[in-house]
Amino acid sequence: MRTSLKWIKDLVPGIEDLTPQEYLDAMTLSGSKGEYYVELDKNLENIVVGQILKIEKHPDADKLVICQVNVGQEEPVQIVTGAPNVFEGAVVPVVLAGGRVAGGHDGSTPPEEGIKIKKGKLRGVPSNGMMCSIEELGSTTDMYPEAPENGIYIFEEDAVVGSSAIEALGRNDVVFEYEVTSNRVDCFSVVGIAREAAATFRKEFCPPVVAETGN
Repeated sequence: MRTSLKWIKDLVPGIEDLTPQEYLDAMTLSGSKGEYYVELDKNLENIVVGQILKIEKHPDADKLVICQVNVGQEEPVQIVTGAPNVFEGAVVPVVLAGGRVAGGHDGSTPPEEGIKIKKGKLRGVPSNGMMCSIEELGSTTDMYPEAPENGIYIFEEDAVVGSSAIEALGRNDVVFEYEVTSNRVDCFSVVGIAREAAATFRKEFCPPVVAETGN
């Protein structure tokens, strides 16, 4: 059984300040055994929503282009990329120089601490960050089927430039895996786990409101 910590906190107000480990330990001690948890934003740092303003050909590389990207700062940042799906006006996740991503663009296994992005040059042209694929953000196209299999992730146009790309993608969350025994069928749902969390932490349980809607 898996639950998102955000879902639980929505149903049990008052536990917002708990760390994932505090939540896991308390739930396990109260009888809802937690196996492990995964932080979806692990190794994702300084990643914002940006918009490509201008694209120029690289003077010394046929497969590279030079992008001027608005990231909500006074001046756009220059990023050199070989992504095949960039276009002017595209709203994309951008890791700024000094930030960190969780994986490689090809889905390869990264170092435990992720990959730090530095200012550099690609074929002689300065590049001050990187536009990210969904794999570089630590996920896959299974979780984000709208993401291209080869290229950077493209947000819907209503994403706010300069805001956190991690929040925009819903990756500022923690997912828990529980071992639920057959005699606890009441815990085979998010609502059931949330009810247990409310009892464990002695907080009010606020179940979701179900309202009838018209056809």
